[in-house]
Amino acid sequence: MATDRTRGEDPLQLTRSLELIGGDGRALRRDLAAGTVVGLRRGAYVAADTWSALTDRDRYLLCMRAATATRAGDPVFGYESAAALWSLPVIGSWPDTVHLYSADGGRRASRNGVMWHHAPLSDTDIVELNGTLVTSLSRTMLDLARSATFLSAVVTLDAALARAARGRNDTTAAELVRSDLLERLAALGSARGTRRALAAITFASPNAESPGESASRVTMYRCGFPAPVLQFPVTDRNGTTWFADFGWPAFRLLGEFDGYVKYSRASMTGGTSIEEIVWAEKQREDLMRGTGNGMTRWLWDAALSPRLLTAALREAGLPQSRRR
Repeated sequence: MATDRTRGEDPLQLTRSLELIGGDGRALRRDLAAGTVVGLRRGAYVAADTWSALTDRDRYLLCMRAATATRAGDPVFGYESAAALWSLPVIGSWPDTVHLYSADGGRRASRNGVMWHHAPLSDTDIVELNGTLVTSLSRTMLDLARSATFLSAVVTLDAALARAARGRNDTTAAELVRSDLLERLAALGSARGTRRALAAITFASPNAESPGESASRVTMYRCGFPAPVLQFPVTDRNGTTWFADFGWPAFRLLGEFDGYVKYSRASMTGGTSIEEIVWAEKQREDLMRGTGNGMTRWLWDAALSPRLLTAALREAGLPQSRRR
């Protein structure tokens, strides 16, 4: 479930709210002209210093709140907006557009940064998160599988399946989620995006532990490399078992995706210095190499680049068949 750091002491400043307590909405417009506030949409603002301190996702969440705070009714967030609330990753920046379903079934024109979707929602397609109506996790996965690129859809689906597996510590739970998605997809027949969704749902895996691993796997597939074993176990000479992000046992090769976030976020480092983390990684890699396996590592630029990832994997000795 999403944690919205834009809540708490509310940073959203509404002209309507200010006028209700006897204030002057024109003051916010003067602040906008002076650059001390940022306009999210007509009648909704946030202090410029607060805005600059937010992550991309939290900026998007604040834009979503602004979109609903300035209109009547209780719409339902869907697509990328639902993904943000469910804390599911997407590839690329969060969109400028807020995606909404009409809870009352009425049709509305998409404009001013709001995209309205009019496909019917069942009762089970709508849930409440922290007082906000949003499409269910499965409906969100299905919508994005049909609309996003194959790469972004796989990244999102991998994360959702991994969450299902962790919730019960059993990949069987993830396969039940996949089966449900495939059944719902089959019920749509030949509706737009179903072939794209089928490819992404079939390819998705609960064993990818980060968006970078998911993106790497898609790029490997497109470049015609053998499918890797995810979270491949390697037992060193001391009897300790490590798990490489990718393993190709037939070629005695291990692969590791290195995301900068692993070394930069306090929540990931646990207070350990970057130097200590890098040293521990080197020791871990030496122990895994000591089992007779080769190893290759890459960063985000290669995960998203067929040219760069192909060069890294071929240099490590992994054969390549016809590109897909």
